[in-house]
Amino acid sequence: MMKNVKYHIYPLVFLCLLIVCITLFTPFSPKVKILIRVLLLTISIIAWRISKKRELPRASVLSFSFVTLNLAFLIVTPFTAGFWNLDVNTSKGLALSKFSDSAITSIVLVSSFLIAGYSLKSIYLTRGKVIPGIITGMVFFFIFGYFALTNPQQKPGPGFLEKNWVWIFIFVLSNGFMEELVFRGIFLDKLNLLFNHHLSILMTSVCFATPHLVVNYQENVLLFTGITFILGMICGYAMHLTRSIIAPALIHAGADLMIIVPIFATYGVK
Repeated sequence: MMKNVKYHIYPLVFLCLLIVCITLFTPFSPKVKILIRVLLLTISIIAWRISKKRELPRASVLSFSFVTLNLAFLIVTPFTAGFWNLDVNTSKGLALSKFSDSAITSIVLVSSFLIAGYSLKSIYLTRGKVIPGIITGMVFFFIFGYFALTNPQQKPGPGFLEKNWVWIFIFVLSNGFMEELVFRGIFLDKLNLLFNHHLSILMTSVCFATPHLVVNYQENVLLFTGITFILGMICGYAMHLTRSIIAPALIHAGADLMIIVPIFATYGVK
């Protein structure tokens, strides 16, 4: 059940989360992205200040998560592959570009929460149930990795792994950690203050899946979006049950292997 929350709050929070998250992948020009993120940052700051002034602690902590996320998205925007002079037609360039996005976004998010007096535990950056978390994450990682490497339709050629494995690991681990922090880590506990954890996980999963409707690396985007929704649910429950980002980040990284390995193999990334 919802925790003494008016019914209109659920769609309002969901809509806010969806609007913010969908800007992560939407192919706007850099200038338009900056304008959108400045606007969203301004709105989230106003919402945060109002909730603090009215002494609404649950709304305040959730709106602060929106502030930090919009701030992180804004700060990372200029740091494109071109800024670092990286060639994204190479495995190295693609991986380092993703590492840059992950590092900058994560640093902004983590430092913002720490400066505001929140603990790392509040965003699931903790050991939690570390052994079950590692085992669960690694099992999914290796299962997904096996399917990625044995896909008969997009099977990598000889020498592929020897040439690309370092950059593949950098890419999937960077992306897995960043997206779990963005879509679940900074939000789940705050949403749980308003709703039960099932609704919180459902909401974050939809908001994680929906932006994938605009990706250009899958032929059937509807099927792909459905798969990402299921992945989001798995990662959400893994985070909730283990109380840590470890398991979902590894699960997410393993799932990314099924995307990045075929991309590298099919399009001949060097």
